[in-house]
Amino acid sequence: MADSTEKKDSTEKKAWLGRGVYRSKDVPIRILDGMIIGGILLVIFLMYWFATHSGYRVTFETDGGTEVETQTLKYGDLAEEPQDITKPGYVLVCWVTSQDESLASVWDFDVDEVTGDQTLYAVWEAAEIVVKFDLDGGTYEGSAFIEDRTVTYGKPYGELPVPEKEGSRFDGWVYSGAVISADTPVTMTGEHVLTARWVAEE
Repeated sequence: MADSTEKKDSTEKKAWLGRGVYRSKDVPIRILDGMIIGGILLVIFLMYWFATHSGYRVTFETDGGTEVETQTLKYGDLAEEPQDITKPGYVLVCWVTSQDESLASVWDFDVDEVTGDQTLYAVWEAAEIVVKFDLDGGTYEGSAFIEDRTVTYGKPYGELPVPEKEGSRFDGWVYSGAVISADTPVTMTGEHVLTARWVAEE
């Protein structure tokens, strides 16, 4: 009876145990199966994760300009230069790698490769704005027409022409009801017309 039990235990043990993957000791087969299945599942998960999350993020700080979507790229890829990005009153000059001027370098979208997560910063300059003049019946230097002038957004208009009109006194330039003088900062972001205001002489 004892011999039969020992043989049964020995048989069950052999069924339960197999040679280890490194052939150094016996390892339970069920544990090996679990490890193999777990490894396969891990590989599948990693493949999926890298397929959906791999690469480096290139983000764009526009400093008040049009928002730009983040780009996810692989090592060595070229980032795509944002198009049609605008900021009222300004013109985009370039993109740089840092807000610190001493550390910043201009990013060349045709050459610079992505080697890690990167933030690019927009550099703007004030736009040149065209100003037209409506003399409202007056004249300037003998002409009924004043040539267009260019001013810089955010800066004063500077010296403005002083027209004449028979029977009236020139009382300044106005735009949308506001008086515009030489010291008035340019706040219009596009081409606009200044109109002469006249006061009848007594």
